[in-house]
Amino acid sequence: MIYIADYFAIGLVIIMFIFFWDTKTKYQNMPVSGKVFGIILMMTALNALVDLLSGWLLTASGVPEWLNITVNSLYFVTNVVTTSAIARYLFVRILEHTHHRHCMRNANIALASILGVYMLIVIVNLWTGILFYFDDQGNYIRGPLNAIGYFFTLLQMVFVLICYFRNKKTANRLMRRVLINIFPVVPVCILIQRMFPEIMMNSILIAFADVVIFMTFMSQRPGVHSLTELNDRYRFFEHVDHMISKQEPFHIFLINLKNFGSVNKKYGHVIGDESLYQFAFSLERKLWEGLSFHMNGTTFAVVLPYVSQNEEERHCGVLLDYIEQGICFGEYHIDVDYLVSHYISDGSEMTATDIYEIMEHSMAKCSSMNLRYIRCDREIRVELERKRYLRDRLSTIDSAHGFEVWYQPIKCLGTGRFCSMEALIRLREPNGTLISPAEFIPIAEQTGQIRSISWFVLDEVCQLLKREPEMAQVSVSINLPMTQLLDKGFIPRFLGVVDHAGVDRRQICIEFTERTILENFSQTQSIMNELNDAGIRFYLDDFGVGYSNFNCLLQLPFQMIKIDASFIRNQDENGRNLSTVRVLTKIFHDMNLTVVAEGAETQDEVDTLSDIGVDRIQGYVFARPMPRKELLSFYGDQKQT
Repeated sequence: MIYIADYFAIGLVIIMFIFFWDTKTKYQNMPVSGKVFGIILMMTALNALVDLLSGWLLTASGVPEWLNITVNSLYFVTNVVTTSAIARYLFVRILEHTHHRHCMRNANIALASILGVYMLIVIVNLWTGILFYFDDQGNYIRGPLNAIGYFFTLLQMVFVLICYFRNKKTANRLMRRVLINIFPVVPVCILIQRMFPEIMMNSILIAFADVVIFMTFMSQRPGVHSLTELNDRYRFFEHVDHMISKQEPFHIFLINLKNFGSVNKKYGHVIGDESLYQFAFSLERKLWEGLSFHMNGTTFAVVLPYVSQNEEERHCGVLLDYIEQGICFGEYHIDVDYLVSHYISDGSEMTATDIYEIMEHSMAKCSSMNLRYIRCDREIRVELERKRYLRDRLSTIDSAHGFEVWYQPIKCLGTGRFCSMEALIRLREPNGTLISPAEFIPIAEQTGQIRSISWFVLDEVCQLLKREPEMAQVSVSINLPMTQLLDKGFIPRFLGVVDHAGVDRRQICIEFTERTILENFSQTQSIMNELNDAGIRFYLDDFGVGYSNFNCLLQLPFQMIKIDASFIRNQDENGRNLSTVRVLTKIFHDMNLTVVAEGAETQDEVDTLSDIGVDRIQGYVFARPMPRKELLSFYGDQKQT
C-alpha cells in the first residue's frame, strides 16, 4: 500500500500518453508546447519508477549500500527536475503573449537557481546525511532536511504565482483555471505526506498537475484543426521553419476555396463543414508525400519535399486535377472556385512568415488577374519587397520623409481665372524621383495610413492659404476617404485645424467619389450637413464612373460635380457621350451645381466643353499638378497676365 500512489501515477501517465500521442503527426512536427509536455510525462513516469525501484531495493536482501544511496539520490533529483519542468511549462504559458523578454529570463534564472541549490544539497548529502542515510543494519533513516524538497516545490509555486499576477493582463486566460486547480492541492498533499510518512505522495502530486495541464491545454490535440483534423497554421510555421533550418528543399501549395459562403447558403452549414472535412481528407491522401495544413477558414496548405522538377510538376497536376473535380461525398457534388499559389524554395528563405507573406501577395495578384493558379516567381518577390519598402516609408507621414503636397489649378471659364485647385499627395524617393500615388495610396489604404496622409495634406493646404496672399480668393479641394469622414471626433478636429490656421472655411472643400457615399448613406448625410452648415463645401468626384445615383445628389449638400473627360474623349459614332455630358450639365445647372470637367488635354476638348457649358476645366491643357514653389510662380505669372 505504501507505493500505491506510484502505481496510480504511472497509470495516469500511460493513459495521457495514449490520448496525447497523435499517430498522424511525427514528433518533430509537434509544436514546442506539445514536446515539452511529452517530456514532463516521461519525467513523471521516471520519477514514479525510481520511487518504486528505491522501495524494492530497501526490502531486498544483499543490496549494496552504494546502490541504495545512488537510487534514492536519483529519486530526490528526478522529483525536483520534474517539478521544475512543470513550472517552466507554466511560465511559458503565462508569458506566451507578452513581449517582455526579461520576464522569461528572470523565470529561467529563478528555476535554475532552485535546481542548482537542490543539486548541491543532494551532493552534500552523500557525506553528511542531511537528506537521508543508512545505518549499520541497512535501514533507511530520514535526515533533518528530508522534507526540503517540498519547500523547493512550494518556492517554485510562489514564483509561478508572482509571475502570473505580474503579467495577469497578458497571461493566457486558461492559466487561471490551472492555478485554481493545482495550487490548493499542493499544500494538502504535502500535509498528508507529513501526517502519514509511509505514503509516498510525490508522484501522485506531480501526476495530478500533469492531468490538470493536460485537460486545460493539451486535450485539444495542439496543432490540429478541430474541424478537419489537419495540422493547423501554427504547426505550418513551425514545420516550414524547421525545413529551412535543416536546409531541406521543399515546395508549398497555398489553396483558397473562394466564395465558400455560397455553399453554406445552398446546402447549410452542416453539409458545408462536411465538405471541408472531405476536401481535407482527400487532399491529405492525394499528396501523401507531404504534410497538409488547415490554415484558417477555407484556406489550406500542403508542404512537400522537392525532389525534382518532374515530381514538382506531377504534384501540381495532381492537386489542380483534384480541385477541378470538385468535392464529392455521398449524394453531393460541390463545385468550388479556387486560387492556388505555388512556392518553390530556392535556398534564400528567411522564415516561414516571409514565405507565407509572399504566397498571400501572389494569391492577391492571382485574384486580380482572374487566374486560378500562380507561381511565386522572382517578379512577385520583387513586388512584395517594393510593397514592404513602401509600407515602411508610410510609417511616418511628414515632409522630412519625402511627402509633398502638389496642386493642380482649375480654370473658371466664366472669369478666365484659376479660381480653385485640387491638393494631391506626392512621395519622393531619397534620390529625388517621385513614386506614383497609384503605387503607394492602395498600401496606405490597407495600412490605415491614408488618414495620416489626409491630415498632412490638410495641414499643408491651410499653411499655404494662410501664408500666401495670392491664395486669398482660391479654394482648395482635399480628397478624403469616407471611412475617415465617419471617424468619431472628425468634425471638431477638421474644423479645429482650419480655424487654428486662420483660414476661411469656405476655401476648404472635401472631395470624394459617389461609390463610397452609398455604403453609409444616412451617417454620411448627417456629417456632410453639419460640415456644410459650418462653411465647408463638397465636391463629388468622378461622376458617371460609379453608381450615378441622382437621388443621392439631391439629398446631399454638394456644391460642385466633377465629370471625367473620358466622356468627351471616347466618343462613339453617334456622339452619345457628348450628348450625355450636355444633358448632365444642364441638369446640374438646374440643381444650382457647378460643373467641372476633369482630364482635358487638348484645346479641342476645351472648346467642346466650353460649348457644352461646363463651368470649370481641370486638365493638363491648362496646368499640371505642381509643387508649392511652382504653384506660387504660376499664380504670379497669371496675375501679371
